[in-house]
Amino acid sequence: MSLISFTSVLTSLIILAILSTCLLWPWLHATYTWRTGTIKSFNELSNQSSTTQQVPRIIHQTYRHIDSIPLKWQVASNSCRHLHSNYEYKFWSDNQGRDVIEREFPSLLPTFDSYLYDIQRADVIRLVVLYLYGGIYIDFDIFCLKSLDSLLEYEFILPQTKPAGLSNDVIISKPRHPFLYQVLNNLPSANRYIISKYPTVMFSTGPMFLTQEASKYPNRSSLDTLSAELYGKYSYNSSRALFRHLKASSWHGSDALLIKWIYRWRNIFLLSFLVVVLYVIHTVQRRYSRTNKSTMEQREPCVYSPQIHSFLLYTILSSSSNITQHITMETIKNAANAVGDKINEVISGSSAECNKEKAKDSSNTAGERIGAGIDYVKDKAEEAGHAASKEVNKQKAMH
Repeated sequence: MSLISFTSVLTSLIILAILSTCLLWPWLHATYTWRTGTIKSFNELSNQSSTTQQVPRIIHQTYRHIDSIPLKWQVASNSCRHLHSNYEYKFWSDNQGRDVIEREFPSLLPTFDSYLYDIQRADVIRLVVLYLYGGIYIDFDIFCLKSLDSLLEYEFILPQTKPAGLSNDVIISKPRHPFLYQVLNNLPSANRYIISKYPTVMFSTGPMFLTQEASKYPNRSSLDTLSAELYGKYSYNSSRALFRHLKASSWHGSDALLIKWIYRWRNIFLLSFLVVVLYVIHTVQRRYSRTNKSTMEQREPCVYSPQIHSFLLYTILSSSSNITQHITMETIKNAANAVGDKINEVISGSSAECNKEKAKDSSNTAGERIGAGIDYVKDKAEEAGHAASKEVNKQKAMH
């Protein structure tokens, strides 16, 4: 492999690494490993000795209006309420959630009202009510398969999700957990639009926002994560799963589908991206090489054969009828000097014009310049011839 090829590949890899880091940095930052105990087995939990319950027996769910909940989601919600008949059930509409925020967190209300999407407001409502009352939040598109009593002894639980990070469709928290306080305080600074709906929601109020907050939470040991097996979203037909997910993702748009499709075929996309980067670098290098070559050529002076001077002088002297008889050596010398000066001035031109001639091999342009030189020197020679004739006549008169 030549040095240029090796340099191209190395440059491509560096550029690819930089671009990938810029594009994926939020995800990379969010996958920071925090110190936490992971609940690995539901059976182990059920066999543990009883401890102090930290989470109240409350199930929270939120939707725009209670009358507009789809039937299949109502069935899923009823499965959770049936398994937890001794739990208090709280439904929060968007308006009810806003009233709570206005009353308990008035400083957060402008941010809440400024959100572009309903799902962002739903995300914030679940965080607010969990902070105020504690309990278990469950999305409407999730079936409960087992009792969650054994999870109430933990301070705070979020599910692990794939490919990385934490989810917010199930949240278990004691009242006024300091992590939720941190999250609520950081909502205004995270409120920004990012290209399209999906990344905007994910990083302003959704799972990636919570994952980032968890990664920088100082007391990470108080946060527990629900394993993928217990979460049930990625472990099909698991006997230990606590939930079954309908995976409605009702707020997802076409951008989310595109992102998921790209992720599915990520290896092909990365390879294609590398090929494109290599092609771009190769093209830039070729253009740069051509520009360098052109610049070097422009720095070279135009070199014309010195025989042109002699040829022009002969042509001028032989065609000047006024000096065929009376030409003197001094006149020839003066004419030759005039030829040399004018030829250097006319045919040299600018270096850019010179290279343009070379590139196009423009003999016509060169001929025009030579013709101009001939006309100029012919005039000078005729003037010199007239002067010589006068000098000869003057000498004759004196004799």
